[in-house]
Amino acid sequence: MIDIHLLEQFHAFAEYGTLSEAAEKLHTSQPALTRSMKKLEGELGVDLFIRSKNQLRLNETGLHAARYAEDVLKADSDFESKVKAYDRSLHTISIGFCAPVPQTVLTPLLNTIFEGMTISADMTDDSDFVNRLKTHEYHLAVLHDDPEDEDIYVKKCGHEDLFISLMPGDPLAFYPEVHLSDLDGKTILLLTRIGFWINFHNNKTPNANYLLQIDMDSFMELSQNSNYPSFSSSYYMSRGIVNKGKITIPIVDPECHTDYYLACLASERERYKMLFERVNDKTIM
Repeated sequence: MIDIHLLEQFHAFAEYGTLSEAAEKLHTSQPALTRSMKKLEGELGVDLFIRSKNQLRLNETGLHAARYAEDVLKADSDFESKVKAYDRSLHTISIGFCAPVPQTVLTPLLNTIFEGMTISADMTDDSDFVNRLKTHEYHLAVLHDDPEDEDIYVKKCGHEDLFISLMPGDPLAFYPEVHLSDLDGKTILLLTRIGFWINFHNNKTPNANYLLQIDMDSFMELSQNSNYPSFSSSYYMSRGIVNKGKITIPIVDPECHTDYYLACLASERERYKMLFERVNDKTIM
């Protein structure tokens, strides 16, 4: 069995072309690298180099061997990364959230059910969540649409409605409901990390000026103490978290009313059975 480190050194020589440069890249000495190349030839029982005064270069067999060495090193790297990834999967649950509220609601439940496991959470637009489940980048996902894919097991886990909070003197504050198009041209506070919600306004409020806030605490402070409109969620409103002194009005556009779906690969349904048993269509409300 050829030592993998000999192949790494051989590959380095083939890549850089000289013993001195390869030794420098490998942080070793030139004599040590020369001994390794002789040892590799000895273990293989073939000549790999053409030797002349002050020069060493690969012969025809050496050139072929360099290509084989590259394949072996890649396979070794793939082997190592796949074994480590599998081991991480036994101790880590990776989940993609499409919006902040599902993450707020489900994270404590995940920590309770899978105590001792590391929960790795990602919150972004869910347009490629099904593919991320199929490639095992995610073990679980929360989407705002039912993917209707036979390879994906799905259970509805809640609903969220979007509202707009306005100052009492705002002309729209006298309406019982508004459309997104009514907000076009206004300056509106908006969090940046809100998953799929970040795209909902693009078509209907192209002229709105969105004051993007990264930090939730800063966003909440500005929402409470500034005259700027801001979006509110039915989840927080049902828990008494409102913008005091402002009028909160429902937005009637369909994209401002969404169901949520907890999903995993159908083949892994049994692994997450306890979680799916604990959620229902009112878990996120």
